[in-house]
Amino acid sequence: MHVSEHTISKVAKGEIGAFKELYDSLFPSLASFAVQLIKDKEEAADIVQEALLVYWNKRKEFETPDGVKSFLYKIIKNKGLNYIRTNKIHLKHHEYIKSNEAFYFKDLIIEEETVKLVLDAVNDLPPQTKNIIELIMKGHKVKEIAETLDISVNTVKSLKLRAFQKLRENLKDHYFLLFILSRIFFN
Repeated sequence: MHVSEHTISKVAKGEIGAFKELYDSLFPSLASFAVQLIKDKEEAADIVQEALLVYWNKRKEFETPDGVKSFLYKIIKNKGLNYIRTNKIHLKHHEYIKSNEAFYFKDLIIEEETVKLVLDAVNDLPPQTKNIIELIMKGHKVKEIAETLDISVNTVKSLKLRAFQKLRENLKDHYFLLFILSRIFFN
């Protein structure tokens, strides 16, 4: 892992050949360090390549081989620790899903079925009313909808009220949806 000041100077000037020489010289040691840190060869190689890219972008700031090596080890250490932290979060999420699998997938199914019920009920509305409700569900305000559809604010309000009454009637067997709909319509 020997890199000369002459090589560092050439890299600082942007010479690709000198960078390749530096890369070939440092990569094995840097990769070994990264593997020891994160225990994953492929990810370690990616981290080292990212670190060398960071160095390339800041190459003019370095004059000595020790400064370059110190910088690269620091970058690899930080990226490695971030990788470990991220993996722990993903692992905890995966463990949560696995330990609560029945509830997790049940909740997803209920959510999907709920959305389907509401969308089916909205699709049964007359076209202009359906259009107004879809815009409301996307967060548009009554005034915006009136301007977009080139109709009066009172027409939008009237159609919105009729739509809510129709949806309430169509979804009466699903009383929990009525609360959700009332939050959407009368917010």
